[in-house]
Amino acid sequence: MSDVRPAAGRSSPWARLGLVLLGIGLGLSTLVVAEGVLRLAGVPAAQRDPFAGFGATRPVFTRAQRADGTPVWRTDPARGLPHVEEFLVEKPPGAFRVFVVGESSAAGVPYPASQAFSAWLARRLVAALPGRVVEVVNAAVPGYASRRVLGVVRELAAVQPDLLIVYCGHNEFAESRQYAHLLAMDPRLFRLRALAATTRLYGALERALGWDKTPRVNFDDIDDAGQMFAVADERLAGKAYADERERRWGELHYRWNLEEMAGAMRAAGARTLFVSLGQNFADWAPGASAHRGDLRRDERERWERLVAAARGDAASGDCALAIPKFEQALAVDDEVAQAHFELARCAEQLGDAARAARHYRRASDLDRVPHGAPSAFDSSVREVARDTDSLFLDGGAVLATASARPLPGDDLFVDAMHPNLHANQLLAAAIAETLRDAGIPEDAGQWRTGYRDPPVGGVLAGDPTLRRQERLVRAASCVLARRDACALAELEAVLAQDPDHAWARQLRAVIRQRASSAAELPPR
Repeated sequence: MSDVRPAAGRSSPWARLGLVLLGIGLGLSTLVVAEGVLRLAGVPAAQRDPFAGFGATRPVFTRAQRADGTPVWRTDPARGLPHVEEFLVEKPPGAFRVFVVGESSAAGVPYPASQAFSAWLARRLVAALPGRVVEVVNAAVPGYASRRVLGVVRELAAVQPDLLIVYCGHNEFAESRQYAHLLAMDPRLFRLRALAATTRLYGALERALGWDKTPRVNFDDIDDAGQMFAVADERLAGKAYADERERRWGELHYRWNLEEMAGAMRAAGARTLFVSLGQNFADWAPGASAHRGDLRRDERERWERLVAAARGDAASGDCALAIPKFEQALAVDDEVAQAHFELARCAEQLGDAARAARHYRRASDLDRVPHGAPSAFDSSVREVARDTDSLFLDGGAVLATASARPLPGDDLFVDAMHPNLHANQLLAAAIAETLRDAGIPEDAGQWRTGYRDPPVGGVLAGDPTLRRQERLVRAASCVLARRDACALAELEAVLAQDPDHAWARQLRAVIRQRASSAAELPPR
């Protein structure tokens, strides 16, 4: 038998594999050693969550200490919350611990967290339950939809909650564009990157190479204002507008997330209170409208003739003549948001509140640049509360009852969806009443009565920055709704008080430049 040996200068496959494994081992060992050295040196982790709350890379709350050494849970700056919240690590005996979750409306935008409905609720509960320690923690994050809110809820389930209050749903269709790079990522790659992002090596590289590019809502950042124009333009072109299938899927996903929130609280021994959404129906016209896709040319011409005639009647003050013509047009094409809105305005002028409310809501649902949540979400919230044995409050009905309009408008909202101070107080009062009726945390007879919120006028007069923030947020929303005149009016009011306000000056310049560019385009 001949002696078979590897040819000179060639190694066996096993030897090559061994070298590869040795190289991998040395590389990993180097990384582990470097990570250990950075930890010993006190190098912090990433300053921003690179996954914008879609993963568990950075918690919402981390352990910290007060000046007197008391251990607390405190909001992690990496998650980009607009306010700092904290609560005791050791829950006091008999304490009633409440968490509020949701998006910007629950966070308090445009106000500081001290004016959100969670803060007004805390004041009410402290006054009503003087013998009990009450903790109301605002864990809402602007820009979050229910998917990311669920991640927050799962974290809160581990810190001894007694009650979770959920007020969310306005952002369900807003994440797909801004976070497409995260939502489309392979789950295995996502987990691997999320693990890497927890290391000190990642934190050091983030600071050295400027990786802090996490998208986030910031009303003081002109880049976000520029982004709004792009979003509006894409939606008008049909590139970012959810079709019927996407809307149905979004509703199912929303419902599932709510169910999971209730399940997480139930497993933690806590209750859940779902609050359905309120929004500005009566004074927030649709940002854009579109005809149904299969509309024939003759149908469109008939629709345009009827609407033109109806608008002429409405402009002359004769809504009684205008409404039948609007209705005839909508019988031809029922999908044009603006027509529903104008019909609702006429119905309101004639005192027909039921018809006005119906068409205001339909206009909101059909808006091509939607700000509000679809009407179907109201039913989803109610049904999830029923099916999970949770508490339910019809927040939209609370605000509608308080409004003098068929549905709420600028009387209760800063813009399309953010409640004003009065609306925040109303929501807090209704939540407290719901808890009292349910005997949570004590029987109704044990609650003290007599608390009164301070007048809104006095609160606004005591802090002039609140009005400014209202105007800035309204200006931003007007931009997204393509209401440039509205945005400019709000910005001019801000600049009249603060001529050097950088964000207002920049956004005004952007709007003027956009208008100038549009004027220079040749007619189509």
